[in-house]
Amino acid sequence: MDKPDTLNLEPTKLNPNQAEVELAYLVKAINKYNHAYYIDDNPIVTDAEYDSLFSRMQTIESIFPELKRSDSPSDSVGAELGSEAKKIKHYVPMLSLMNCFNMEELDEFVVRVNRFLGNDLGDRVTFTCEPKIDGVSFNLFYLNGQLQHAATRGNGYEGEDVTENIKHIKGIPIKIETNLEKLEVRGEIFITKENFERINKARAAEGLPLFANPRNAAAGSLRQLDPLVTASRELCYFAYGVGIQSEEFVSTQSDLLAALRKFGFCVNDLTLKSSSLDDIKKFYNDIYENRSGIPYDIDGVVYKVDDFDLQKRLGFVARAPRFAIAHKFPAEKAKTVLLDITVQVGRTGAATPVAELAPINIGGVLVKRASLHNYGEISRKDIRVGDTVIVERSGDVIPYIVEVDKSLRPSDSKSYEFPEECPVCGSILQKDLEEAVFRCTGGMKCEAQILQKLEHFVSKYAFNIDGLGGKQIHFLYQNHYIRTPVDIFNLDSSLLSECPGWGKKSVSNLYAAIEKSRSITMERFIYALGIRHVGEVTAGMVAAQYGNFNSFYRDMKLLAHNDSSVMSKLLSNNGIGGVVIDSLALFFSEEYNCEIVEKLIKIVHIENYREVYNESAFSGKKIVFTGSLATMTRDEAKEKAKIMGMHVLSAVSANTDYVVVGQDAGNKLKKAQELGVKTLTEEEWKTLSEST
Repeated sequence: MDKPDTLNLEPTKLNPNQAEVELAYLVKAINKYNHAYYIDDNPIVTDAEYDSLFSRMQTIESIFPELKRSDSPSDSVGAELGSEAKKIKHYVPMLSLMNCFNMEELDEFVVRVNRFLGNDLGDRVTFTCEPKIDGVSFNLFYLNGQLQHAATRGNGYEGEDVTENIKHIKGIPIKIETNLEKLEVRGEIFITKENFERINKARAAEGLPLFANPRNAAAGSLRQLDPLVTASRELCYFAYGVGIQSEEFVSTQSDLLAALRKFGFCVNDLTLKSSSLDDIKKFYNDIYENRSGIPYDIDGVVYKVDDFDLQKRLGFVARAPRFAIAHKFPAEKAKTVLLDITVQVGRTGAATPVAELAPINIGGVLVKRASLHNYGEISRKDIRVGDTVIVERSGDVIPYIVEVDKSLRPSDSKSYEFPEECPVCGSILQKDLEEAVFRCTGGMKCEAQILQKLEHFVSKYAFNIDGLGGKQIHFLYQNHYIRTPVDIFNLDSSLLSECPGWGKKSVSNLYAAIEKSRSITMERFIYALGIRHVGEVTAGMVAAQYGNFNSFYRDMKLLAHNDSSVMSKLLSNNGIGGVVIDSLALFFSEEYNCEIVEKLIKIVHIENYREVYNESAFSGKKIVFTGSLATMTRDEAKEKAKIMGMHVLSAVSANTDYVVVGQDAGNKLKKAQELGVKTLTEEEWKTLSEST
């Protein structure tokens, strides 16, 4: 993945083109990290680095809402499950929590809660505080008190079926005494520190690879094919929440914990219910200072508004509830030696340096590698091979290099010089002045770029060919079955079924997925081409502008010859800038790319663009709120508009459909009147919103 140099800039200083490039990078990176963490149980970045990137993505999305991508992880949690996993849908989504990292951010959270509810600031809202268990989230579904199935959190909407293994975890009730017809119970599965050591000692004695940390051990144990192995691992759990419930049977989080305990579930005793911010902070500090004596891993404290009615009023923002937050513990640091710097090449030729470290154990995790992002970071931190570096980790993941201990630098140390040639194909690595990264000039000569382009082509938001992931792409490429995207649709099933590792069923499933993918929407097809700077949002913009692929392709060939009328047409599309236009022109000026496109359009069906909204008479309408509202907070009003499928904007334009006018309305009302935009009083807005 290409890491834009603009990551060093404040989000408010980005222009729209830079913001779009950054969002493309951030969305791809975070989705990759989500898959590694939630699906592979093998985190590849620190919690601190992940949280920093996620926060930056959300900030940029708030500044440039029109650039928000449909695959943005800010609207989801977890990662998509593999095709081999049996999936179970959750009746109510299992969302993640927003994070804070210090007491000041905790103060801000409490202020936001009070402001949203219209309270004067103070200790009015009561919170429950619970340790944040570093384990594996689960969801149990009971029908008339009988356990029906169990699943992991997965992508938040559906998880992996672990019903049989769950039944072998001590303390999980198979039947509960309740009058509720339907009930989902949520919690966290974990392995105690003592049991983790026992398991790894046994694995070492058998010559098996060791688990990196207790969370990985818990995840691996829960997904065992043999439930008896799961039983032997002595997994533990705590229940802390519910999803669907036939009827509400408690009114607060603290009452829920008591009810779950009465049902027979294991519930953490380390909890606090308080409306005093001082007490809440003391609870956090006590947990943090004494966590070494707690028999299981925790990585923070969770605060939740106790009253469920207030939780409903607060609602949700994208992927997380407004009524809760996770206060993460500080990261851990250690020193090790940087043995080497290697270079990995991505789909667009971006060469990313990687730190190869002398293995070091930090908090039970054996760390060997860390991304250095780009040459600029190496230069800024003056990182050299042979240096003793300070590395940091937050959670059970690979760390990043914080700084160099120059007092331990060898006398013969030399500044790192980026290689001049691609380590994969030997082509020249050229400095990209626009993004301050080096790129391989080999193009389709470079195997690394070809493979990643093919992986992108079949990815979820492109052709979405289930069962054709990175491993399969590499196999097919190495065995000369595919070289271009066109080859995927011409695979010979008889030859493939003779290859080791390809069973009759897997080949049949793959061909069914390929056939299914032959019909694709226009925006997904454009995105699948892998044009630099053309992410899913941009692909959707140009698809909406042209309507059908033939019109788009005709103009792109003209654009490749610098047709000014096409440039003007694209520039008239709000959100399309010069960087995107240059990328489109460059892509379609390459004869090879056009040959691939023309071959593809003969063998796949590209659907015309059509925009689909949620079912509502107001879906897709643009609305602006101005002035203060008397019967609800501004945030509550905006949330209702979003539920109706409306786009909430911050500025009035000729394209705005409604402006809701509260007390002391200012320039937005004046602008609406000048443009003839329909205005609504607060009472009219309430009547309108309650009609849906």
